[in-house]
Amino acid sequence: MKKLEDQVNSIANMEDFLNFVCQLAMDAKDNPDEWANTTITDFLGQMAGWIDDCSPFNHDIDWDKLDYKAFAQMLYMGKIYE
Repeated sequence: MKKLEDQVNSIANMEDFLNFVCQLAMDAKDNPDEWANTTITDFLGQMAGWIDDCSPFNHDIDWDKLDYKAFAQMLYMGKIYE
C-alpha cells in the first residue's frame, strides 16, 4: 500500500480521492500517535492555518482554480451525513 503522502500526489479522479479519504481515516484510527491534530477542532484549525500560511508559497496547487464551494460542502456534509 502506498504511503499517504504518495497517495496525495497520485490523486487523479474521484475514486482516488475517496480511497485517500478512507485511508486517511483509517490511519487516524490505527496510528493516532502519528497525528499532530487528533481532534476535529485541531484538524480543521490546522488545515485552515496551513492554507493561510502556505497558499502564497505552494505552487503545486493552483489556488485560483480550486472549487472552494464544493470542498466546503464536502466538509459540511461530513458533519451531518448519516
